[in-house]
Amino acid sequence: METREATDDVDCSASAAGAAEGGGGGEEVSPEVLAEQARASMRLPEPVMAGSPRLGAEQLVHVPVWLWVERAAWKPVSARAEVTGGSVSVRATPQTARWSLGDGRTVACKGPGTRYVPGRHDPASESPTCGATFTRSSAGEPGGSFDVGVAITWDVEWETSEGRGGALEPLVTSAETGVVVSESAGVVTRS
Repeated sequence: METREATDDVDCSASAAGAAEGGGGGEEVSPEVLAEQARASMRLPEPVMAGSPRLGAEQLVHVPVWLWVERAAWKPVSARAEVTGGSVSVRATPQTARWSLGDGRTVACKGPGTRYVPGRHDPASESPTCGATFTRSSAGEPGGSFDVGVAITWDVEWETSEGRGGALEPLVTSAETGVVVSESAGVVTRS
């Protein structure tokens, strides 16, 4: 499977080219400033949350839920700022998915999680990479559901066309949905 990287180009020539050349009485713009401009222009994909059982379906207390982020939203994104005589490239790479279960608990997963595949995975098993088990019903919550969310942390690095580089503050993207969690009651019958 081929992974493609999204790229945004930022034209900083109007704001920085004269300064970078020393013309126009401006100061030279540092590569760090250009990297921040490119970082600010990045359009990161919103996470697409998925689970098994499906997150839009009613969940049951004590039944393992597999959690993952669709792979289309889990790939590096790049941006570049150009000035006369050089450029700064910035690359954001998704690292962790922090799931908020809506009941006060969080689950931190390194990577997007494992997609559940019927026939390959045991439906009663826990996810090998990212999952949770609800321990109580959402019946007492506003709207009768938990607000389940995921926040993706993106590591951001920059590099100039001359080979200088470094790290910038991470970026975060997030998504949220309501999940109804019910308790299953057993019925005892006498024969």
